Amino acid sequence: MNQRPLILQLSAENRRLSERQTAQASILVVDQNHITRDTISRLLADNGYSVQTAESGDAALDRLSNSPPDLMLLTVNLPEQDWLNVLRTIRQQHSELQLPVMLVTADDEPQQGVRAFRAGASDFLARPFADEILLARVSLHLQHRRAYAELQHSRDHYAFATQGAQIGLWDLDIVRQKLFLSSHWKDLLGFAEDELDSTIPIWLDRMHPDDRNSFIEVISTSDSLNSARFDCELRMRHRNDSYRWMHCSGRMQFDADGNLVRLAGSLVDVTEGKVRDVLTGLPNRLLFEEQLSKVLHLNHDEYGLNAVLFLDLDDFKRINDNYGHDAGDLLLCTVARKLEGCLRGSDVIARQKSCWSIARHGGDEFTILLHQLASRADVEHIADRIIVALAEPLLLGTREVRIGVSIGIAFGGPESKTSADTIREADTAMYYAKASGRCRYCIFDREMQATATAKLDLENDLRQALHRDEFFLVYQPIVRLSSGRIEGFEALCRWRHPRQENIGPDIFLASIQSLGLTSRLGRAIFDQACEDAITWPELACGDPKLTVTVNCAAEAFTEPGFKNDLLLTMTRVGIDPHTLRLEVTEAALLGKPEQTRVVMNELRDLGIRIGIDDFGIGVSSLAFLHRLPLDLLKIDQSFVHKILNCSETRDIVRTIINLAQNLNLDVVAEGVETVAQRDLLYDMGCSHAQGYLYSQPVAGPEIEGLLASNQKSPSILRTRTNSNHEASRLETSLQDLDNLLRQH
Repeated sequence: MNQRPLILQLSAENRRLSERQTAQASILVVDQNHITRDTISRLLADNGYSVQTAESGDAALDRLSNSPPDLMLLTVNLPEQDWLNVLRTIRQQHSELQLPVMLVTADDEPQQGVRAFRAGASDFLARPFADEILLARVSLHLQHRRAYAELQHSRDHYAFATQGAQIGLWDLDIVRQKLFLSSHWKDLLGFAEDELDSTIPIWLDRMHPDDRNSFIEVISTSDSLNSARFDCELRMRHRNDSYRWMHCSGRMQFDADGNLVRLAGSLVDVTEGKVRDVLTGLPNRLLFEEQLSKVLHLNHDEYGLNAVLFLDLDDFKRINDNYGHDAGDLLLCTVARKLEGCLRGSDVIARQKSCWSIARHGGDEFTILLHQLASRADVEHIADRIIVALAEPLLLGTREVRIGVSIGIAFGGPESKTSADTIREADTAMYYAKASGRCRYCIFDREMQATATAKLDLENDLRQALHRDEFFLVYQPIVRLSSGRIEGFEALCRWRHPRQENIGPDIFLASIQSLGLTSRLGRAIFDQACEDAITWPELACGDPKLTVTVNCAAEAFTEPGFKNDLLLTMTRVGIDPHTLRLEVTEAALLGKPEQTRVVMNELRDLGIRIGIDDFGIGVSSLAFLHRLPLDLLKIDQSFVHKILNCSETRDIVRTIINLAQNLNLDVVAEGVETVAQRDLLYDMGCSHAQGYLYSQPVAGPEIEGLLASNQKSPSILRTRTNSNHEASRLETSLQDLDNLLRQH
């Protein structure tokens, strides 16, 4: 099958120019007198021009309609009204630069020339004239015409190229205060060429108010001034009053004194890239906020209810970690299509002809705008529908996975509420839904706002607390049960709040972790504990060397530089590594157990002892326990509190102690408050204890007195009763403990 070649058509005038660039110029001679007509024609032909003739005005106009020449010589041998009408008709169809018309007359009467120029003549030549004068005038007009045609040809090509590239052009003459805006610049904002004036006030008015100063700052930076170039993104107001994101780039021109005199550049619409999520194809947060702002304050009686749903996928991180980021991306796309299907298929939306929009807020979070609903019950119905839909198995390639979704709901409110306020309220409600058990929705209320505000205030105070050194340490003694002697202290962090009394970690630790300040606070605690502990051997009155126990965050052992930071502190303070104990929760064993084990071995080689804090809460660590370089287990206080009244708890504690003995580990029971608890633990074979029975946590200066008191009157135990502490095999102990904890 033959295909027709693609022909790019510009203007007819430019096509003629292209065809004639190497051909003779065409001249039409119009004169009633054949002698004059022939004389001029021969002169022109002898000088290389292609000549056509016409004996009347009507004949000349006919030739123009069939094959327009490059120039016309029109004599006034015709009646005056005749040649004036010919001129006027020509100018209605052809501009002076497109078709020059030279008027040749036997009368040099000035008024006749004035009438000719007013009618559209390009030149006026009176006879008699020298042949060289005529030829020079003809050559000059043809050169002007050719230059104009070439310029127009270049403009057409440039306009065609810029339209194909969807580029709008602008040029600002700062000295003359004149602005040029190309037709496509106006088209980008929805205007035709004649619908928008090219003035500086209109140009600035189309810029988003927040971007005007930013644009001025961009062109004022030293980089821009030095390179005479600028590049930025700004928002321009479209004809429909929406804002479109534009990429603006251009050049600057300076005069000899270095003053900016001209700015010129291009404008490209990049809205789709700015407001669309590349992965899912959904609107992003910017577009969602713009859509919300248009309906947020509409009258509910007239336009119905509007609501924002903030969605967070449950267990998305597990999918991402286990199957990789490609699977996570596929899951997000699958959820996006699922959400669209939920809303399209909703009977509530179909029945009420309600409007909706979905956006990807970021990560595994989505937002939904519902508009023109009848009641809050409709919103809750849609939220339930989404929860049910996303609870169903989702297919990722050949793999079937299950996730869930937690949803927060916020409704439009007073004029003072912004789009950002509404989204933040829905986000706050979502966190309540997640904290309440996931796979559910919560509707925002003022109590949530108060809690969220208090949380924000707490986070701000915590940031300041680190700068102001408001965190300090207290120490709780660790006692050997067989002798009642204090053998060490655990460093416990407290916060001296400027507006309240001392605050414990149960209040601030979760916020510290969410703010990413755990490592920073941990380093400060370790430094202070080492500086305090270096004085304790001098206070111990000849007792075995005291130890200081510092708790480490779960992720500390896998952080780059963790070991080096400890070594630098120990070297600076001059503390013996054998004085130090590091405790970590079982959670540290779940993330990167092999990396954790390597670091633990390196620290133990230095003399630092390692322990597991709150042992018994996390079952998953049991499989790794016998492979880790440990020195002690600390029994969680929740078991100690129930040990006297719960036989199952006693079995768990006894199994933990047997397990520790098989692994040659010390056992520390925390939270010991009564003599009965202490005695029972001792009978079971527990080696150490700490708790209010011995002492509340004390400040560093009080340790000297506490040690002196303990030296004089240690905590004496009754004689241990005979009980069978024969250790069972290691694997049996692990299995027994595993079974007990799963039942517990």
